[in-house]
Amino acid sequence: MRALYALLVNLLLLLFWPLRAFRRSRAAPLGAWVEVEIDGAVTEVTGKRAFWDRRPRPVALHALRRLVDLVANDSRVQGLLLTIKGLHGSSATASSIRDVLEGLRARGKRVAVQLPDGAGTRELLIASSADLFLLGPETHVAAMGFAVQAPYIKAALDKVGVEPEVFARGKYKTAGESLVLGAMSEPQREQVGEILDASWHDLLDSLAKGRRVDREVAREWVEQGPWSAEKAVQRGIADAVCFPDQVAKKLSPKSKDGAPLVPAGRYVRRRRLSWRRFTRPKVIGVVELHGAIVSKSPSPLMHVAEEGSVNESLETAREDRRVLGVVIHVDSRGGSALASTRMLHEIRRLAEEKPVVAYFGDTAASGGYMVGCGAHAIVAQPSTVTGSIGVVAARPVIGRLLEKLGITMEVVKRGARADMMSPARHLDDGERGALEQQIEDSYQAFLRIVSEGRNKTVDEVDLLANGRVYSGRAAATHGLVDQLGGFDVALDLVRQKIGQRGHRLEPSVISSARASSPMAALTGRTQTWLDLIPRATSEAALLSMAARRDRVWAWCDVGEVDVGAE
Repeated sequence: MRALYALLVNLLLLLFWPLRAFRRSRAAPLGAWVEVEIDGAVTEVTGKRAFWDRRPRPVALHALRRLVDLVANDSRVQGLLLTIKGLHGSSATASSIRDVLEGLRARGKRVAVQLPDGAGTRELLIASSADLFLLGPETHVAAMGFAVQAPYIKAALDKVGVEPEVFARGKYKTAGESLVLGAMSEPQREQVGEILDASWHDLLDSLAKGRRVDREVAREWVEQGPWSAEKAVQRGIADAVCFPDQVAKKLSPKSKDGAPLVPAGRYVRRRRLSWRRFTRPKVIGVVELHGAIVSKSPSPLMHVAEEGSVNESLETAREDRRVLGVVIHVDSRGGSALASTRMLHEIRRLAEEKPVVAYFGDTAASGGYMVGCGAHAIVAQPSTVTGSIGVVAARPVIGRLLEKLGITMEVVKRGARADMMSPARHLDDGERGALEQQIEDSYQAFLRIVSEGRNKTVDEVDLLANGRVYSGRAAATHGLVDQLGGFDVALDLVRQKIGQRGHRLEPSVISSARASSPMAALTGRTQTWLDLIPRATSEAALLSMAARRDRVWAWCDVGEVDVGAE
């Protein structure tokens, strides 16, 4: 049936071939600019949606790269206009966008970035790569660097009678220290400082290179901000201030009506002259591992990497003959050690049969780093938060709180340690020793996993571990990452490993059955096959709040020891 349907469609397309070819040659007026708008989420690859899914589509960076290829080879198009109204993502995401724009400029086309609502640090990082940087009137450039604020709540817990017990292996495994310390420890301050240094230097280098100024000038721009739009232009940070209806004239001042602007979606549709395939194409699968790693999601509204869903996707990628290689897209601070280990097992099974490359997005820490060790290679952005090879678990002891409330906890048990995990009492020395031994066993298992995946001895890994987090650049220096770059670099590595057949293969998101359900569509977890340039708006605030809840899984059963937050 598929072949017959394809034949009929292709005959119809052939009938209109002259019209299609003409439309392709006139996809954009002479001297036009192609416009892309970002207003919300940015992903690497997005997919076609089920008919019931009416959520706004995020901007896909892979689609943006394909658009850049079309623009670069079109003599009728002057350049690309990127309008950013809102950007959800970290410095790694901004770096990926900047790399795409710089690639287009290197191919001889112009790039303009319009920020109608002003610029923060990430927006300025992107805009610095443009030939023309435009700001909206009465806006500001508030790129003032990077800061980490962490509340330390020991004193507050003491007041209410809650006494956390934290068990960590690795002096840099500091996820629970805010519960038991009154101030930041020196190891935590050290590793956070190194991460901020990487992002800080990247920002200054990008500003200096993109705006053609000395690095000290770039530093002054950041440290003396924020700037009004008008003052930003006076200082050379931006090029001009204009309303959206004046942008076309800024792009082509000599033209009476300004430069023609063509929306990216319409431009791509006109440029494509695709035929209906008689068979389903071979692809490079993309398995997404985003959010906290859990054995089972506590809520359908939480955006997490659930063991069952991720492993189903990995199994599908392994068994589907159309999938010739796989990119594991990791953006996770970690989570359950049990779920992480099971995901790693499935990735290793997949890697035995097909080329697998892990791409680390904004964060790949602890369990998020562990799963990447099952791939043949790892790619990360210079600013990706990477590593955190360590283990932490915590439990609250609320005995004093119960006493203040006048509550007495009576226990009847069989077995000396039957109530070991009760929050009503502290552990005794024997129980504490047993738990610490379990943490140590988990840590040694983590070291062995990294040792096998990175071709290092356990002792070599131990020197890099202790729960320490690195920037992607530092991780590459220490051999924890193979190559720096974006998703496109990971994709090319898979293509190379596939061989000659892999050269023209496109990525396709592999989704499990449970992630394709109507409920998944409502909760933001449906992604199936490759789609082209979309227009994005902000995601629901509820989902954004849920996504932020994956930082620390502190109150966990021993069977769910956290290898998660850095």
